[in-house]
Amino acid sequence: MTRMNGGQIIVDYLIQEEVPYIFGLCGHGNISFLDALHERSDEIKTLSVRHESLSGFMADVYYRVAGKPVATFTSCGPGSANMPISLANAFFDSVPFLAVTGNIPTNQFNRGAFQETYRHYQADFPSTVQAYCKRVYQPTRAEMVPQFTRQAWKTMMTGRRGPVVLDVPFDVFKEETEVDMPQASEWNANISCRCGADPDGVKKVVEMLSSAERPVILVGQGVKYAGAAAKMVALAERLNIPVACSSSGMGAIDASHPLALGLIARNGTYPANHAARQADVLLALGVRFDDRTSSSWLPGYSFNIPPTKLIHVDIDPEEIARNYPVALGLMADVDVFLDQVGEALGATDAEIPRRGRTGFAASTAGETSGRSSRRPATARTPNPSTPSGRRMKSTGRCPMTPSSSATSAFTTTG
Repeated sequence: MTRMNGGQIIVDYLIQEEVPYIFGLCGHGNISFLDALHERSDEIKTLSVRHESLSGFMADVYYRVAGKPVATFTSCGPGSANMPISLANAFFDSVPFLAVTGNIPTNQFNRGAFQETYRHYQADFPSTVQAYCKRVYQPTRAEMVPQFTRQAWKTMMTGRRGPVVLDVPFDVFKEETEVDMPQASEWNANISCRCGADPDGVKKVVEMLSSAERPVILVGQGVKYAGAAAKMVALAERLNIPVACSSSGMGAIDASHPLALGLIARNGTYPANHAARQADVLLALGVRFDDRTSSSWLPGYSFNIPPTKLIHVDIDPEEIARNYPVALGLMADVDVFLDQVGEALGATDAEIPRRGRTGFAASTAGETSGRSSRRPATARTPNPSTPSGRRMKSTGRCPMTPSSSATSAFTTTG
């Protein structure tokens, strides 16, 4: 047993989880937490920001680039009230980070203290953010902090990942207790959420892809988060299947690859949208089918589901059959699923039929190789009397092409 205060307990657990950075802004509500961070400054680096929401965006981007979750810290009242937009951005894009928020002292709960959210429930900051994170934990005594911290980390990192809020009252950061500090290596390090798909379902996937004449693979960010991009490309090459990407799935396949169709969306490339709406089988990996990817779900724009048979694979069963009926829906980690498909294909003696799809793949590859084909799915014939029309006629390009368009940092598409 070791005597530690609430702030020291949180910092110790973050260090155990090998968190390299914590981003945030100092305030009276988290000053004791800053003391605890300073004590261990050689083990975790504290970076101060000028606005609280920026700490959330920094944590979000760090995970996307480095693949490691980090943490943030904000003070009570308006300090933490600046966090919902960055929490929401991470939540809907399944990006984990631990948001440590300060709150008023427990002996001031429901007294309308300075910066307390109290009109509906005492110290009610959790209600402010519960729609934008996986869960909120609020320890009200120091002895609760070890349990809540390890549980918050587990919630953040298991299943479909996302941000979690640890809301800590002012006095709990400073309150000391005798603690048997939980060891991350025992509690969370040995949990695996890399579940595979139903074996019978995997066999059906192989059968459907093998018999399809116009199959298309649709890639979402789940492929990148699972580290499965190389396996996805290998499957596409083996079966000669063209690949389209949602906005968050872009980068999973090299844009110069002969099977790469580019962005599928209402503002996506013509080859991606045209191939997907003609597909007889669509294998969707870690994608949400939001309104932008699906061109507002209008039949014939990006998809025709049905009659296209949809195979939807996702770690979150809530996303399967949310917007389109499925011929086959499988809850699975995409990386494990692709291993399963590879093994099932290896077990087949016969060569996968490619006669019908060879022409389909070749035609889509031909479209992607020509600049004139890279236009939005619903682009109209250019009017030569307008400056933009003359430019389109002379260059064969629409003003908004993949090379000139940009996706907002606040766009959350799967």
